Amino acid sequence: MNNTANLRTYFNITFGNNKKRKHCIIVIILFLGSLIFACRLPNTEMSLNAKGTLDSIRIIKQPDKKNYKMGEELITADLVVENVYTNESTKITDNYYLSGDTFTSGSICITVISKLDASKTDTFNINVSDELINTGLPVIYIETENAAPIVSKEDWVSTKVKVVSDNPEYSFEKTDYQDQIRGRGNTSWWYPKKPYRIRFRENTSMFGLTAARNWVLLANYKVATLMADTVAFELGQRFDGPLFKNHYVYVDVVLNGQYNGIYILTEHMRVDPGRVEIDKRNGYLVELDVYYDEDPKFTTRNLNLPVMITSPDFGANIEDPGYKFVKDSLNEYDTLLSDVKFPNNGWQDKIDIDSFVDYLLINEIVFNNELNHPKSVYMCKDVGGKIRMSHLWDFDWAFGLGWAVTVDVSTARTRFDGGKFKQFHKDLNFKAKYKARWNEKYSQINSMSEFINITAQKIKISHSLDNRRWHEGAINFEEEVNKLKTWWSNRISYLNSKINN
Repeated sequence: MNNTANLRTYFNITFGNNKKRKHCIIVIILFLGSLIFACRLPNTEMSLNAKGTLDSIRIIKQPDKKNYKMGEELITADLVVENVYTNESTKITDNYYLSGDTFTSGSICITVISKLDASKTDTFNINVSDELINTGLPVIYIETENAAPIVSKEDWVSTKVKVVSDNPEYSFEKTDYQDQIRGRGNTSWWYPKKPYRIRFRENTSMFGLTAARNWVLLANYKVATLMADTVAFELGQRFDGPLFKNHYVYVDVVLNGQYNGIYILTEHMRVDPGRVEIDKRNGYLVELDVYYDEDPKFTTRNLNLPVMITSPDFGANIEDPGYKFVKDSLNEYDTLLSDVKFPNNGWQDKIDIDSFVDYLLINEIVFNNELNHPKSVYMCKDVGGKIRMSHLWDFDWAFGLGWAVTVDVSTARTRFDGGKFKQFHKDLNFKAKYKARWNEKYSQINSMSEFINITAQKIKISHSLDNRRWHEGAINFEEEVNKLKTWWSNRISYLNSKINN
């Protein structure tokens, strides 16, 4: 007997007459259909028909830990949350996320948000102290008067400053709002994490450095390792040549009761003792920068170099007679470099070759593209001296950086156009000095990977806080450090071959 006949016999025996048989078949089909439909339902807490749809979420046990230091990780392992459904049934859930952090002092509301429906929330409060956790770095606490926001690069805001360091000699507190702070930078000012300039009422030493009124806090928002500036500054220190050298101190900054991130404190380069040490009235310090946004300013006659005068200061009017010697000197530089007879035109009588060798070599090592615009290029001249490069600055676009080491330019040769810097390589004497300087400093250059390792360990905890504060934890610090070291190794190997050949 075939299977169809067997099934027909089974139904005849089991269900009897046709009417009863048809009724049972319909019931079976409906039952099987309901099973199939149920299997197709999404397997989520919201789709459990027995519980209805999600109506709300509710905290039924708050975390035991309520008091935190600033920057401390939230501890919520003992937090218990339940889903409440439209039929008033409940179910314990871990299908939620938290909004809120410990970066601001005071009573802080932490929001529990359902992953099933972000409109369903509940909250609990924690208390955050005004003391930052120990990261191993010194902390600068900045409090503006009446908690005024810092929203401008031009307008100063009154502030008081407290520095807390493991070295008691570096710790101090100024409480009378007699000091000032404002924004700084060009492109960097428009990032979420802002750079700042501090101006003390009187000369103040920071971390044992030469006392001065003005100091800079570099934010390094777009540099994943936070090391672009410090690697370049360290190279400047190791070259120990004619350039003025920036020092650097990693610090954590708390601004108006909120952790603002890890910064690099360094000198604000101006004509001062311990900074650019030239005559304030008869020497000059200028910046070449395509932003061309600070008076007094002028462009040179042939190369159209955008020159902004930092010192001397005779007011904003570039036509003031006090600025004539600055314009004459930079136009002479322009003429020498644009001369068709270059390099056979006696340029070394007017331009300090050693400062240009160090400056261009260090910028080539780190592949700093800012020179091509040019941006943040500083030159100076003292009384009776030659035109020379002043100091190293601005490495946000070095190392092939977008905001991390992602572009493979470790094997690319740099020929800077900004200010016609590439002209110098046409001079055989310059090229010989360039090669000699590379080989003289090769061991210090090559050993920078160890500096990167040491620095990474030093800033590791603060980097983690900064990463959570500004990048939602998106940066893999160890990976970025390894990429930087690989880039450095490839870069030095490549340049060693090219420069010596």
